[in-house]
Amino acid sequence: MRIECKNCDKHFELPDNRLPTGKKVSFPCPGCKSKITLDLREKQEPVTEQTDAAPDKSTGKVVYTPIAEKSSSELDGTDLRRKILGSIKDLPPMPKIIYKAREVMANPMSGFKEIAEVIETDQAIAAKILQVSNSAYYGLSGMVSSIHQATVVLGHKTLEQLITMVSATSLLGSRLKGYRMGSGALWQHSLAVALCSRLIANDRAPALENDAFSVGLIHDAGKLAMDRYILERKVQVDQALKTGITFLALEKQVLGFDHTELASDLCTKWKLPENHVTAMRFHHDPGASNGNQLAYIIHTANHIAHRSGIGSSMDAALYELDPGALTFLTLDEEDLDHYSEAVIEAVSQITQSMA
Repeated sequence: MRIECKNCDKHFELPDNRLPTGKKVSFPCPGCKSKITLDLREKQEPVTEQTDAAPDKSTGKVVYTPIAEKSSSELDGTDLRRKILGSIKDLPPMPKIIYKAREVMANPMSGFKEIAEVIETDQAIAAKILQVSNSAYYGLSGMVSSIHQATVVLGHKTLEQLITMVSATSLLGSRLKGYRMGSGALWQHSLAVALCSRLIANDRAPALENDAFSVGLIHDAGKLAMDRYILERKVQVDQALKTGITFLALEKQVLGFDHTELASDLCTKWKLPENHVTAMRFHHDPGASNGNQLAYIIHTANHIAHRSGIGSSMDAALYELDPGALTFLTLDEEDLDHYSEAVIEAVSQITQSMA
């Protein structure tokens, strides 16, 4: 079987006799080490209720085509959105370990040992946590030598944010060809938004600090699911971009929905907190969020990350700050400059420690 890594574009062959039939398998790419997943299970028959009817031009008879058999380019926005949601069956690895760690830390009977055991179930994540724990950003250079020690020294709140951050590297580090974003660009931008969201929340809504960090980190996760469909429509995308519109408007024009809508659908499907769902849905338009404070925080942090030039997309300059955001959060331009400087420094320190 010929395998292609979507992250680094490397191609390689795997002998069919080495692949377990009827199973879903994952393994690291030999080139970039990112995870490749193959679903070798037999495909189920298409659901007959999900059909579109159209007359056959030669016979005049109505032909029913199952949605599952159509190419994505033939689907309208509603069906395409449904197809994407149906293809993503479960939480990706990042949220799984985050919410497992949160569950353990929320249990008053759990100690540092139990928390460390959860983290150590993923050795790659455990290694990165040790790496970042010893970075200049946390001021513990060379002082943390074990996961147990990290849990004791950092404390629950900081540890939870650190788990969220390092768990996201593989998920958000991919190259997004459709969005014209190189490897690591989405990760750096997402990290900047997460760190800035935490700073704003700490100043304006301390109870939302952890939520702001988590949502800030995955606010653009909808793009990960949509990238291949944007790429499939390259001709339409190129034509639309020439008119000077943002990718957000382009998504709606080309696909019929945007990444904020898809992300909120996924968050609802995964039963994430309603506050997170609303913030994901309206992080580009907080004025429509019915006063959701988290949406305003993520929106403002996203604006600061764009104007700071950290991992930004090609259309970053086109996104404007909601006119009411500064008033809602009682911030001013001087505050934005302060957050921008702090975030640039923090992203630099953290990314250097993870190199």
